[in-house]
Amino acid sequence: MIKSELHKSELHKSELRVSLGFSAAGALCSAAYLFPYKRAAAFAAPSVLAFALLVVAALLNTAFSMWRLRQSGAVASEPRLLWATSSLLALLTISGNLCGAQAISRLDPAIASVLLRTEVVFVGGLGALLLNERVSWTLALGAGLALTGLCVMRWPLAFDAGGVGAAWALGGACSFGLMQVLTRRVIRRISPLTVNAMRLWLAVAVLAFVPGLLSSAVGAGKRFWAFVALAGLLGPFLGRLCIMYSLRALEAAHSALLLLLAPILAFIIGYVVWGTLPSSHESAGGALMLLGISLPSLVALGNRARPSRARTS
Repeated sequence: MIKSELHKSELHKSELRVSLGFSAAGALCSAAYLFPYKRAAAFAAPSVLAFALLVVAALLNTAFSMWRLRQSGAVASEPRLLWATSSLLALLTISGNLCGAQAISRLDPAIASVLLRTEVVFVGGLGALLLNERVSWTLALGAGLALTGLCVMRWPLAFDAGGVGAAWALGGACSFGLMQVLTRRVIRRISPLTVNAMRLWLAVAVLAFVPGLLSSAVGAGKRFWAFVALAGLLGPFLGRLCIMYSLRALEAAHSALLLLLAPILAFIIGYVVWGTLPSSHESAGGALMLLGISLPSLVALGNRARPSRARTS
C-alpha cells in the first residue's frame, strides 16, 4: 500500500516536472515568435498576416500529428467532443490571431508580449464563470494593478496607434485566455495534437472564404513568407502545443503564471538582437502589469503549498 502511494507520488512529480518544462518552452516560443511576426507585418496587412501565420501553423502541426500517429497508433476518442472543442477553439484562434496581428503592427514586440499576458487575468475571470473557480480578492486586486499598469504604460492616454494597438492586444489576450480555460476543461478527454490540428485547419478554412485574403497572402512575397514561417513554427505551433501539454498536470492559472516569463524573455531578445529598450513609463507600466497579472496565481499557489508543508512537518 505504502509502495503504491509512493509510486503514485513519484509519477505525479515526474508529470509535474514535464508540464513545467512544457510551460517554460511555451514561454520562450511565445516571446521569440513576435519578432519575426513583427518583421512580416511590414509586408502585408494584419488580416493577411494572421491568415498566413495560421496556414503555416496548420501545415506544421499536421505533419507532426501524422508522425506521432505513426509512432503511437493512437486514435482520437469522443468525436462529438473533438469537433465541438475544435470548432470553438478555431473561432477563438481567428479572433485571437486577428487581434494579435493588429497589435503587433502597431506595437513593439516586447510591449505587445506584456499586454498579451493579461490573458492570466482573463483566465481567472473566465475560470470562475466556466470552471466554477472562486473569484478571490487577489484576482480583483491583480486586475486593478494590471489596469493601472496599462494606463501608466500608455500615458498620456490617447487613441493613437499605441492606444489602438493596446486595445487589440487585450482583445487577443481575452481570446487566448478563453482558449486556455476551455482546454483545461476537456484536456483529459481529448488528444491535444488532434485538436490543435483541427482548430488550425478550421480557422484557415473560415478565413479562406474572406474575399481577397487568399490571393493577397499568395502574392505577399518570399520575405514575408520566410518571416511568417519562422513565426508560425515558434508561436501557434510549438508555443500553443507546449501550453496545451503543460495543462495535463498544471492548473490553468499556474501554466499562465509561468508564461509571464515571455515578456521578460522578449525584452532580453529585443535588447540582445536589436538593441531596443522600452521607454521609462513603458517599463514602469509593464512592471506594474506583470505584478498585477502574477498576484492571483502567486497567492493561490502559495496557499496550496502551505497545507502540504504542514502535513510533512
